[in-house]
Amino acid sequence: MSLTKFHLSRLTLAITLVGTSTLAFSAGLDRSRQDIKAFFQEGTYAEVTAVTVNPNISGYDNAAEAKSITDKNVIVGASKDEAGYVKGKEVRNITKDPYNFIRYGVKTDVNDNVSVGILYDEPWGANVSYHGKNNFVSNPNQHVKVTDEIPALPMPAVNPNTAINETIGKPVNEDYIANTNVNLHTQTWTGLIGVKKDGFQVYGGPVLQKAKAKLQLRGSAFGPMTGYDAVAGSDNAMGWAGGVSYSKPEIKLNAAVTYHSPIEHEIPIAESIPLLSDGFVGDKAKDKLKAVTGTPVDKISKNTLKNITVKTPESVNINLQSGLSEKYQLLGMLDARWVPWSKMNLTPPSYNAVSKIKTKDDVGLPILSYDKDQYTVEAGLAKRFNDKLAGSVQLGWDSGTGEEASALGPVNGYYSVGGGVKYNVTPEWALSAGAKYLKFGDATAKLPTGDVVGKFEDNNGFVAGVKVSYQSED
Repeated sequence: MSLTKFHLSRLTLAITLVGTSTLAFSAGLDRSRQDIKAFFQEGTYAEVTAVTVNPNISGYDNAAEAKSITDKNVIVGASKDEAGYVKGKEVRNITKDPYNFIRYGVKTDVNDNVSVGILYDEPWGANVSYHGKNNFVSNPNQHVKVTDEIPALPMPAVNPNTAINETIGKPVNEDYIANTNVNLHTQTWTGLIGVKKDGFQVYGGPVLQKAKAKLQLRGSAFGPMTGYDAVAGSDNAMGWAGGVSYSKPEIKLNAAVTYHSPIEHEIPIAESIPLLSDGFVGDKAKDKLKAVTGTPVDKISKNTLKNITVKTPESVNINLQSGLSEKYQLLGMLDARWVPWSKMNLTPPSYNAVSKIKTKDDVGLPILSYDKDQYTVEAGLAKRFNDKLAGSVQLGWDSGTGEEASALGPVNGYYSVGGGVKYNVTPEWALSAGAKYLKFGDATAKLPTGDVVGKFEDNNGFVAGVKVSYQSED
């Protein structure tokens, strides 16, 4: 019996899409892999998928000490390198709140040669929240390392947290957030047109992306930037996606290479830097910033509203699936992805300006950057059990972006295993469910300055999702 009578590719698609959603912490800010497999379905096809991501990222802060202005050693929460790292207080799950998102899409064949579709996705994101008693949560008893040594301009190297962020020393303010938080959310709408001939299809179209972000840095781990706040307003920007695919229905072969362009946002960003408040430490910080950048002191402010340029990265996806056994109704899958995170950074203007006190140059530092690119590979096997039920299993690997990770996402790639099932309620309507377990690589959390602030090891996560789909090939 021919494989073409069994919609293996259709069944497998619904299963793997539920199971392959990934985490920002695995590599950069990647959430969904920008999957467009729905566009390759035959006839008229529509789907809605809901996904929940439940990672457990825990570790320990850095109990490294430095000499304070009282000539006593105090914990400052950071060291210049790993050799100076001292295992400190436990940092419990910084991702205790699940990250939930949806995706949907619809496509249809205009005729035998032309297909059109629109897909919704939430490709890039982050949801990190530190809590408990550690160096990533502010309290009045902490000490903050401002400089590595007493500078020419008199400014104490180590200060009480209250000298940098005076809000911490005041009576409890219910509106003040004392813990480090990161929230980044993007949405994309992709319109595609495909032209087919002799098994080949060339496809492409515009991508509209919406992005917004919010960030609070707290605790002694962030040194002079403790208390830093940033809110980036919502912005829309355009990009494009395109690729080429080849299919051979009689053996259920489908291969595709898809490129997503980078998308550049120009977003208003409000920043607040307590270090630059009026007062002894703040005044000396302003003087030092003036000495480095030449900016007049009266132009240096605690609160600013400027623009930040953010470019989400380009990516390449390779998808391959093929029938393996007619007798056993088996289908094989192989997916690969590349994202050049090493080209991407987030550089808020005021944060960057203050970082020049440390770098002593005109370049400064970004608040987030990556050393390496992301490579992801996943292989799977699907089997049809009867006319209504099919299942699949997958194994995966993600390279991460390096063992030295940002404190805003301290994970170095992962290994994964997952599976899913699809049940055809009717010939057109189907319900799918899938889950995946991820074992994350160990990571050393570092600041943009290179200072080590923590270690995060032996962590894992779970991803689960459900999908409703409709397909008509008439």
